Amino acid sequence: MSRCLIFGECMIELSHQTQGVLKQAFAGDTFNTAVYLKRCLPQKQVSYLTAIGQDYVSDELITLMQSESIDSSLVIRSQDKTLGLYMVRTDETGERSFMYWRNDSAAKQTLDLLSEPPKDVSDFYFSGISLAILPEHSRQKLIDLAEYYRRQGARIVFDPNYRARLWESADVARKWIDLSYDCADLAFPGGDDHFDLYQHTNSDDIFAYLDNKNIAEIVLKNGPQNVLIQTSDGRVSVPITAVKNIVDTTSAGDSFIGGYLAARLAGKDPENATRYAAKVAGVVIGFKGAIVEEKAFSELIEVV
Repeated sequence: MSRCLIFGECMIELSHQTQGVLKQAFAGDTFNTAVYLKRCLPQKQVSYLTAIGQDYVSDELITLMQSESIDSSLVIRSQDKTLGLYMVRTDETGERSFMYWRNDSAAKQTLDLLSEPPKDVSDFYFSGISLAILPEHSRQKLIDLAEYYRRQGARIVFDPNYRARLWESADVARKWIDLSYDCADLAFPGGDDHFDLYQHTNSDDIFAYLDNKNIAEIVLKNGPQNVLIQTSDGRVSVPITAVKNIVDTTSAGDSFIGGYLAARLAGKDPENATRYAAKVAGVVIGFKGAIVEEKAFSELIEVV
């Protein structure tokens, strides 16, 4: 069975509950996407490629992956590193602020520890965060891996997910994000990302820039505004219903991509995939934390 292979980092999440009380969970942009993709399309094999430690908290992550039916057979165990950690505080409007501790993250070693590319890959997904946390030589290895899978006929999926603090400079970020766009078949640019990186102020600027990248399918996310989709059939705008009860936006984009990929893999066209993805994201931001409890999620979202 062919797999959707997702590359990145899963971290320990500590979220403020009440004064002096923190809740421990696990999250990371591409990991969140993996969880929601699998929940929305249970019949698809979803494999996560990362490196973790050999300690009890890394064991807990494996247990979580197994409980979510995510294939953990490709997870690599580092001899000297462990999981990164972040703390998140959410304000009354649902906006969040973060503090990170990831210098000793095992995920930075993933491609140095990988002996050979995993086989039977139909789709390969990574993000700008996946790139940013890596040392320079491993960034090239990630691009090489994406290009390898593209030659093998897999669809390459990329979300720039630009986080300035993770990069040495905006120039360095542009270099690697451009290289990622160059090998992408499906991309999820964001309006904020492109303004911060390229000073693009509107969707026309973004699409004009990406036209040179020959990306078959572009899904332009712009917060609560309409989603714009560009394929060989042209460009369409898909209205998004505003969510009134916003609790936590931590995983809004990650869950949207998970839902979109699930819908496209299930055979839905881009417009209907966008509507489904927006519904998924709308549910997720109504709960605290990056990953909503499975029972609550399944009561509100039907599998695609």
